[in-house]
Amino acid sequence: MQGRVIAQNLLERQEKPNVIIADLNKPASMPAGAKFVACDVLQEKQVKTAVAGCDSAVLAVPSEISHEALSNLIKTGIATVDVSFTPEPPLSLHQAAVANGACCVVDCGVAPGLSHILAASAYAELGGLDFVRILVGGMPQKPTKGFHHAIYFNPHDLVSEYIRPARARKNGADIQPNPMDYPFDEYVDAELGALQLFLSDGLRTLLTSFPDVPDMAELTIRWTGHLQTMKLLDEIGCFKDAATTKALGNLFGKQYPAEEFPDVLLMVVEAGKGKEKRSWRLIDRKVGEQSAMSRTTGYTTAAVAMLLAKKVFTEPGVHPPEHLGKNPDIAKMVIADLLERGVTVTDTTVAQLSKQA
Repeated sequence: MQGRVIAQNLLERQEKPNVIIADLNKPASMPAGAKFVACDVLQEKQVKTAVAGCDSAVLAVPSEISHEALSNLIKTGIATVDVSFTPEPPLSLHQAAVANGACCVVDCGVAPGLSHILAASAYAELGGLDFVRILVGGMPQKPTKGFHHAIYFNPHDLVSEYIRPARARKNGADIQPNPMDYPFDEYVDAELGALQLFLSDGLRTLLTSFPDVPDMAELTIRWTGHLQTMKLLDEIGCFKDAATTKALGNLFGKQYPAEEFPDVLLMVVEAGKGKEKRSWRLIDRKVGEQSAMSRTTGYTTAAVAMLLAKKVFTEPGVHPPEHLGKNPDIAKMVIADLLERGVTVTDTTVAQLSKQA
């Protein structure tokens, strides 16, 4: 699904790039204008043949095969954007990428991805930061009865957000509490109204890329009421063993499918140093068959794939998305690319400064 959204985005551009979809089997419905090539991403020779002559590649595969697939792409030397979810970013492949002259940007969706590009842009513009705060969440446009949420990606990955230690930094010290044991925050959005936030494990490489920033946190946004449900399930032991957790994920996926509950995605990125602040807000809703989550994720991936194809960023190695944001001009290019395709990232810094004045 994510690969189709990315391919469609690329096909509709004025540059009219040649788009090749490489997979084990041809999709039932191919985007008009795309070419299909049968390819097993775990077979090095097949990958080399599939990407021959390409300016850049996009990797969007299940987490269990993503590391080997990226390794095979790196061996071709082709610039690559990786949007596959992995428990840890594949930075261990950095030296292999350098040796092969391959420029790879990983973790490149909306969050992580765009969120990290914006945070790094603030760091570059302000000459360092005292804090970074990322608020992000995809939710039903209206809270569902009882659960107050719906399932927009793998339900087991969703459940893991509530039980995986949430790495963050507070007052200069790295922390990793259980998300359900850490205090929830309240948040009021101008459009969506009252929301709740919980600490989640989304900072990933930001913690090591910017070790000098004393306060960093990513908080996941949910409708009010949902976190109380998840905390209760945690307290009665529903997340204590893999079998129960898997069964719960299956139940959520069956009862609250994305198809029945169109989504809205909200992201706010705030950063500051002393009295200087930078902030951005993105809100997007499902359009046609494309969910807000797939739009914001896939469109960011496509924008970066085009930048790599145009040689805007060429440094060999495996790069987290914040390496792009260290150049504020690249961050502006990504924002402009999204805007052209109907996803608006609003710079709210000016509005905040006006209120303070």
